[in-house]
Amino acid sequence: MKNPTEEYIAARDEQVRVNMEDRDLRVLTERFFAEMVRSNYGKNFTFTGVPILQLPTDLMVIQELIWNIQPDVVIESGIAFGGGLLFYASVLEVIGKGKVLGIDIDPRDHNMKVLEKHPLRHRISVVKGSSIDKKIIEATRDYCRDGKVMVILDSCHSADHVLQELRLYAPLVSVGSYVIVMDTAIEFFFHFDRNQDRPWKPGNSPYSAVQEFMKGNDEFVVDKEVEQRTLLTAAPGGWLRRVK
Repeated sequence: MKNPTEEYIAARDEQVRVNMEDRDLRVLTERFFAEMVRSNYGKNFTFTGVPILQLPTDLMVIQELIWNIQPDVVIESGIAFGGGLLFYASVLEVIGKGKVLGIDIDPRDHNMKVLEKHPLRHRISVVKGSSIDKKIIEATRDYCRDGKVMVILDSCHSADHVLQELRLYAPLVSVGSYVIVMDTAIEFFFHFDRNQDRPWKPGNSPYSAVQEFMKGNDEFVVDKEVEQRTLLTAAPGGWLRRVK
């Protein structure tokens, strides 16, 4: 017999499956998401006073995954202000174990000083360098050795870079855990006037990289049910769960 929480989650999951088939809901969601992108909604929030450049809906699902998986290491490539690192570290702090490893080609001094003074600093390590640099990869493998690993890719969004990241970091992900490819939404919701100085665009995006990575791949599946729980996600098609 299920307890009330189990009954709640079962009912929720059934509603999510119904929502996945609801065309009207999908159309409205896409229209609303386009307006969110236009209005820079993703830049509205901070976490413990530090800017966090993720959608609240994505963050809620990520914290569920961290809680359920209880990883020893959460890797994030591309740390921006560090709000994401702190958010993931806060869940690990409640769990009572685990570290967050941030990798960034240019971690800014101001952001690093904030992280170094933060109460969650003992849960966070930051490595300076390209996420696809051979030395960074080797150091990351050593850091994660024998641990349960989850990966969030959010650095350079060009297809080539993300595909390299996927091929380098996906092998570190534990069975049952995830590599989450952020900003696959670039493929579908892109403002050319706002991103003229960036190489990524539809056809050259994280989504393009995921499509290539998944060709003939039997180790990962695109978890549509997890994605649908967000309803509004910056990572459509980017929630990849390792199954073998």
